[in-house]
Amino acid sequence: MKRREFLLNCTVMALVAERNALAESLAPAEQTVLVGDAQFQLALSWGATGLKEKQFHVDQRQFANLTGVPWVVEIDGNEFTPEKGSVRLVSSGGNRPARGVIFEGDVSDLSWRLKYEVTGAGRITKSLSLTSKKQTVLRRISLWTATSEVEPIVARTQLQDVAALYRQDTRGLFVSLDFPYSKIETAKTITSVSYPPHELLTGSQVYACHSLTFGAIRLLGRERYGYDEGEVASMDAYVQQRHQPRFERPMFCSSSIVNRYTQVEGDTIFYTMKDHPTLSRNTHLLKRDLALLPKLGMEYYQVFPGVFDWVPDDPSPKTVEELMSFARGQGVRMGDYSGANYLFCPHYNEYRNSLNRPEWLMQDKNGKSKKGLFCFGHPEFVKYYRETVVATCRRYGFEIHCLDFLYLQACYAPSHGHPLGADGVYHQVKGLVDLLEAINSVSPQMMTWSNSGNWKELLPKLAWSNPNLYLTDPFINTPWQGLNMTRLLDDARREQMVSLHHTHFLPYRFFTNCQYFFSQNSVVPDIRNFEYGALSTLAVTPNLTLAEIRPWLDRLSSFNQERVIQFYRRWTDFVHQHYEFWKKTYQAGENPGVGAVEIYGHAIGNRGFVFVINPQYWDRTIEIPLDDTLGFPGTGQCEISELYPVERLRLTPQGPIAAFGTRVPITVPAQEVVVLEVRPAPLKIEAARMYGLQGTIDQTSHGYLIKTQGAQGRTERFAVLFPPGGPTIVSVSVRPDIPSQPKRHSAPTPLKLLNQTKQGVLLEVTFRRDSAPKGLREWRVEPCEFTKGIDSNRPLGFTDGAALKFPLFVNVQDSFIHLPLTDTLADKVGLGPLANFCGAYVDNAFSEMQETWIELKTGEAALQGGILASKEKVTPRRPLHPFAKHTGKSWWLQSSFHLPFMYTIGAESAFEDHPILALPQIRQKQLKEIKAWINGTELKVQRYNYPRERKLGCYYADLVGSGARAGKNELVIYLQY
Repeated sequence: MKRREFLLNCTVMALVAERNALAESLAPAEQTVLVGDAQFQLALSWGATGLKEKQFHVDQRQFANLTGVPWVVEIDGNEFTPEKGSVRLVSSGGNRPARGVIFEGDVSDLSWRLKYEVTGAGRITKSLSLTSKKQTVLRRISLWTATSEVEPIVARTQLQDVAALYRQDTRGLFVSLDFPYSKIETAKTITSVSYPPHELLTGSQVYACHSLTFGAIRLLGRERYGYDEGEVASMDAYVQQRHQPRFERPMFCSSSIVNRYTQVEGDTIFYTMKDHPTLSRNTHLLKRDLALLPKLGMEYYQVFPGVFDWVPDDPSPKTVEELMSFARGQGVRMGDYSGANYLFCPHYNEYRNSLNRPEWLMQDKNGKSKKGLFCFGHPEFVKYYRETVVATCRRYGFEIHCLDFLYLQACYAPSHGHPLGADGVYHQVKGLVDLLEAINSVSPQMMTWSNSGNWKELLPKLAWSNPNLYLTDPFINTPWQGLNMTRLLDDARREQMVSLHHTHFLPYRFFTNCQYFFSQNSVVPDIRNFEYGALSTLAVTPNLTLAEIRPWLDRLSSFNQERVIQFYRRWTDFVHQHYEFWKKTYQAGENPGVGAVEIYGHAIGNRGFVFVINPQYWDRTIEIPLDDTLGFPGTGQCEISELYPVERLRLTPQGPIAAFGTRVPITVPAQEVVVLEVRPAPLKIEAARMYGLQGTIDQTSHGYLIKTQGAQGRTERFAVLFPPGGPTIVSVSVRPDIPSQPKRHSAPTPLKLLNQTKQGVLLEVTFRRDSAPKGLREWRVEPCEFTKGIDSNRPLGFTDGAALKFPLFVNVQDSFIHLPLTDTLADKVGLGPLANFCGAYVDNAFSEMQETWIELKTGEAALQGGILASKEKVTPRRPLHPFAKHTGKSWWLQSSFHLPFMYTIGAESAFEDHPILALPQIRQKQLKEIKAWINGTELKVQRYNYPRERKLGCYYADLVGSGARAGKNELVIYLQY
């Protein structure tokens, strides 16, 4: 039997015996002290029999048969606990329950001091210090050694363990070491949380152990990614509150890296430095970057090359000082870079610097050194790293340091001073944390910013030392559908942040998404997607990095440049202003992925902001819960203001005013982020107030004048509320003279008065001209072989076959189908080939905003009944159509759509402005062939292979130069699976 297992078994037997003894009456010399608060209490018994953790209570409910030994220490092959030896109660705070207690004692040659204190609502932190009377090696410390009948769930990464989670009915308990590494083991009925300090103690030396926190959980009965949302919320609060976060503001930063001209040849990364602003060359571009950042609201800027890539006088100290002075003049905090385990940056290591310290390299089990991979468990390596970076930061006043390429793993080098193998990982984590804290000590505003590597293995508690976590380079490995690379990367990063929040418990306030404009090879350009990327990021985290934005802006018109700058400045200012709301992110709706619509909220009391993200190529009507799911109170009334994409007060199915504690349906357009502000309803209407329509409403001598605009052909239902006691509306009309329309192009603007009450009126307007198409979801479908379809002239259109709405897997009654839909789930539930087809979407069809003025005339009129409400409602679930599981592999589909405009006479715009037909598919590997015809003319269908993962892609067709025309268009598609 292994020694460690033997010791655990011995402890198990001791704890079982102890638990049985606790069932009997206490010995006369034994005393009990209670520590905690109203949510969580711990009963400690102490006396002649030592010190024990006797009972755990969450919301006055005892965790059945859960008892613990306060600590277990392994020294020189022996284990020591406070179960024997002298125990003294030093302080108990005088309350019941006490907010804190302190015990001292002695066991063998070891003196100890143990403190329990309430460190947050429902949380107790345990701190232990040890003093050895002789020189000894401290091998392992466990601050949680507890026996229970129910084995806890252990949350872990591949490198270390995060927390033990106990569940009992609707209550839970978490246990976590206050350090970004621990080992959690369960043997029989005992669970321990430990770490291996491998620390040499000299006589009388005091060793302060890492503390441990345990606390209450209120289980909510809703799981995401395998954990109850109550467990995630408790761990989120623990990480945010156990240590004061370094920054109480958003972290907005940028970088000087530009990937536009990149080629990898051996150990040379950049093919040219044509567009790369650095401390060594192209400093005029660096100054342009720095001058741009305050306009965008960016505070930090990370510049290359990093200190390990420098050589004497390149960059020259004078140049660095000059550029730092320029940065400070712009209000920008600038700093440099290092490559973590590798030190050097292959992108900018112009002189091929290296470090000839082979004794610092990591080794595998066979004693072979790992090329270029230095070990953070080696004290001399950490000292060299720390002194180099810290000295440089202090010399120049750097206030950001980016660490890249972290690869912690088991190291077997016998000369590094750490245990061989897995236990040595703790020492690497400690070395990394020591480095981060040393860098942070340079300035109160110093920000460490992590990048690629295995940083996520140290979540969530790495955030205490490294608050800005961007966890991977731009990469996509999930089958998101789209035609813009920047947008796809934003979706992939949001999916990563959400999944890691629920599995690794990192609060969203520490995540960063880098909106990375480095891949301009997209079918649909960034200028039509940058808003989505920024807002879908700010939906979950207050932090945003913009990379390669200046080179992208340089390629835009001056009009679009100003538009982009104003947008970012608006939203960076917005998050700064409302940062308190972003300290907690609530999630409703579905998880990110295929078919899903996501809902995120940031609320304090009865005010908050809700972000609804629909990355799909079809619209959805979903329900927004105005309750504690998104952080709102259960009672009271509210008003909902839409901040994006249309600035307006929302009209809801409940009317202009909605009730907290209810669910409000809202239709979310395809490929869009809707941002809402929820706030208390006005106590009194002082002036006319318009809901459901953007624009203004002014009082006139004969009533009111509404000045608005809307997308052509779009119908909007809206309400106007008036101050109490005013006259009623007798007529409504659209001003035909504003805007002035040429006669040959004039078009009506239908307007209806739907309802009128003593509070106001309900109207409906349809903005002039035909609407542009978006999602094509209604199709005629028939299984048919290709040649048979050609022989029957199906490319010209057909009217037979089944009428279906795509995607077939959305809003269905099948309980086995849920969103997001993965390829694995689609296979598991038996979806057939046709279910892969997700309909079509017309991107960028011509459309104009139509300015409209509406007059409301007042007078005497009879009032109607009813409410002033929108007509949004959740689509009823439908049975899954048999074709969704049909095994046929050959399908013909037909749909139609109306284009208000199409380019003619060769006066065509640039490709980036063309209307594009997107043809999204799931399980793309099953698709063998796709053909399309528009108005009988074959349409060239292409596949956009994603530049960052060419195995993934999306099908599309350019409608310019095809058979598409202004007016009605018949679209026919043939699919072969």
